[in-house]
Amino acid sequence: MTKIMKNIFIYLSILFFICKYSYAIDEDLAIKYIENVGQQAINILKTPIENLEQRELLFKNMLNNNFDKKLIHRAVLGKAAKGATKEQLIRFGSAFDIHIIRVYASQLGVYSNQLFIIDKAYKKGKKDTIVSSHIEHETAPPLRIDWRIRERGGNGPKIIDIAIEGVSLLATKRADFGASIKKGGLHALIIDLETKNAENK
Repeated sequence: MTKIMKNIFIYLSILFFICKYSYAIDEDLAIKYIENVGQQAINILKTPIENLEQRELLFKNMLNNNFDKKLIHRAVLGKAAKGATKEQLIRFGSAFDIHIIRVYASQLGVYSNQLFIIDKAYKKGKKDTIVSSHIEHETAPPLRIDWRIRERGGNGPKIIDIAIEGVSLLATKRADFGASIKKGGLHALIIDLETKNAENK
């Protein structure tokens, strides 16, 4: 009986290890996933800019359903996340999400026959898959967007970063917030974000 229990324990340990350290998502699956996200982005563009409340709601849904927000919050904070309390992480996450939603919902522009096109997908290291895409416009140069996707804890693929014309969202925000954290600490950054969010209602 002891030997059987020992074998079961070993089997469960191996299964846990395999699930925890999963490999990068298959390229075809990643492409289909981003095609769906791209359509959601087009739907936001099709919403009149005057209807900002609806735009923000659509962007919020896209963010909640397709992005790994907890990972993004910690990545943006960098080293500051390690010393943060649970309450601080929750407050920052909430303020950051509102900030991102309002910025992108108002700055995405409007729909004028843009085409969302997937170019290719490839694995980046053991964990991530990159999907390269671009948005074509009749009167403007193509806008290149690279999506970094990762399998997260059995919850399916999630976007963990976006690079627009080679500029990473995580890297940009980490640099922006890093200066504020260095100057006044994480608490000051949270207060600043919450204050700006309240002013921009």
